[in-house]
Amino acid sequence: MHKNKWLQLSIGIFVTALCLWWAVRDVNWTEVGQQFSKARYESVPVYILFLSLFFALKSIRWAWLLKPVKSLAPSNVVGPLMVGFMGNNILPAHLGEIFRVFLLSRQEKIAAGAVLSSVAIERVLDVIAVLLLVGIGMLAVQNLPTSISTGFFYIGLVALAMVVVLALAVIFIQPAVSLACWMIHRLPVNSTWKGHLEQLIRAAAEGASVLRDGKLLAMLLTNSVLQWSINCAMIAVSLWSFGIQVPFSATLILLGVLVFAVTIPSSPGFFGAIQVAFVETLKIFGVPASTAFAASIYYHLIQYVLVTAVGFWFLGRSGFSLSRLQDGAEHIEEQELELS
Repeated sequence: MHKNKWLQLSIGIFVTALCLWWAVRDVNWTEVGQQFSKARYESVPVYILFLSLFFALKSIRWAWLLKPVKSLAPSNVVGPLMVGFMGNNILPAHLGEIFRVFLLSRQEKIAAGAVLSSVAIERVLDVIAVLLLVGIGMLAVQNLPTSISTGFFYIGLVALAMVVVLALAVIFIQPAVSLACWMIHRLPVNSTWKGHLEQLIRAAAEGASVLRDGKLLAMLLTNSVLQWSINCAMIAVSLWSFGIQVPFSATLILLGVLVFAVTIPSSPGFFGAIQVAFVETLKIFGVPASTAFAASIYYHLIQYVLVTAVGFWFLGRSGFSLSRLQDGAEHIEEQELELS
């Protein structure tokens, strides 16, 4: 592991420890045990069904995003997708996102830049969908803490800026590519690197052209909202399993806090970030810390175990080793760093 990866891992472990301490500081462990002893585990199959639908929709959306580059069925992309999420669960710095870029580009003979572009667009679509659902939740909840409402306001501004930049890049895609290539040829690197970077830019632009199709864009947005609505249903199932009764709008707000909590640097698997999001958000709705913590473990652990296991299964079928994926991911990251 490179020196910067060790630094990222160290920061992640520190943040995770801090989040876990914050989440459990008011937790009564005896009560947590009691919550698990009386939890309604008949909800597990329902949770797994929602989890399966969530990743099925992700696979469909990723196949749609790659349409300008290569026509793929969702079954072609689900393997790299699950390997990527497995990577996020066991390795630091969201390395799984680069895993799936590398794996899909090798399996389907697609330029890594085009795949990377599709993943970047996914993130923008996710932010838009989550903010839309959070906005609906905030309309129904009175007297939210200023920290939450203000936080989502600024996140919304950042998301709006991302959308504007992306829209301008798509509208003026050829001038943007020409400008980027002009800048690349003036970088103090050898001609081989310049060629690689130019290919990366042109492939990324080809991938971004999917946004020029209005009908497809509407389908992508609808898919994204459905995905995160299903994730809300997973949260609701987790709360129901522990007898937590809150309005559905609370799950929408909790979804938003969860999604943005897992973006902070933390150890693999997002342990700590998910727990503190549950405890602090549900506290607003009068849920005891011990009960909220127990529900967070249920929500987190089922998907962690299943996603990691399925990811390893697909990795075994791919013919790639974990170390080879790491080497490929580091190569792609080096190209990104040169480009930035």
